Amino acid sequence: MKTTQNKSINQDFSFPPETEMQRVLKRFADPHYNRVNIGLTPNASELDKAKYNICQSISRYKRLNKLTPVKLAQKIGINQAKTDDILFGRITELNFEELASYAEKLNGHLQIKVNYDRETAPTRAC
Repeated sequence: MKTTQNKSINQDFSFPPETEMQRVLKRFADPHYNRVNIGLTPNASELDKAKYNICQSISRYKRLNKLTPVKLAQKIGINQAKTDDILFGRITELNFEELASYAEKLNGHLQIKVNYDRETAPTRAC
């Protein structure tokens, strides 16, 4: 019975046409396209890691509470452009203090841990 179900699922699945794939790839490759989540560089500073973790935490809050970006912006009290900066991890556009205040408005609590024993902290501390 499982074989029949798997066969049915596989038959229903197909890739988009090549032209659509090329259109999407071209869009994401455009340096002016800003709807892409930006990750951390391997040599990110501790401050950048902290800012990124807060952005990820706010994004997780949005997802778990099933908020639209507009509702999240209203709850925090910021405009849509600033909300997009948070949701897409544009940490260069944000400072630590403002991110901490946004987390606080969502009833979040920050915890900071300092290690001196050369152990690297986990990327997601929030």
